[in-house]
Amino acid sequence: MIAIGAGIAAMIVGVVVLLPYLSQGQQQQQQEGQMIIQELAVGLSSVKVSSEDATTATVEVTFSVFNPTRTTVILEHIKYTLYADGTRVGDSMIGESLEGIVAGSGRTNYILPNTQLLLKDTIKVTKTRGLEGVWDTLMAGGVRWEVDGVYSVTGWQEKQFNAAK
Repeated sequence: MIAIGAGIAAMIVGVVVLLPYLSQGQQQQQQEGQMIIQELAVGLSSVKVSSEDATTATVEVTFSVFNPTRTTVILEHIKYTLYADGTRVGDSMIGESLEGIVAGSGRTNYILPNTQLLLKDTIKVTKTRGLEGVWDTLMAGGVRWEVDGVYSVTGWQEKQFNAAK
């Protein structure tokens, strides 16, 4: 009985002595977690144009998304505007906007720490007055591509990005 009582007393003393150190470690981890830069590196990996006929084409856009953080993130969506030599070609979105409880729908993307993910999207383009000046260059493949957009990661504020190829 005395040994059991002494063991319990030793445990209580140990917990009381170690408690300040444990809570200090948790606070330090929380502060380190808040110092993590919450931003992905979104780039334009490639843009390919395939002609369907004289007035329509399909543009395949591939984004490179790098997660420099130490945690896996859920990329909900990328909304962007595509430009060819400064002329707006179209707008599109990859993924979906999540609301409420996060449930995997197959349209969101998990990006592991220090990992790059390639995401593809297609835009149908029709030759219009706005594109007449770049249409031939667009079909020939000599265009400077640019995108302006925003991306959304679960738990972060929406972030803007710009990229060129």
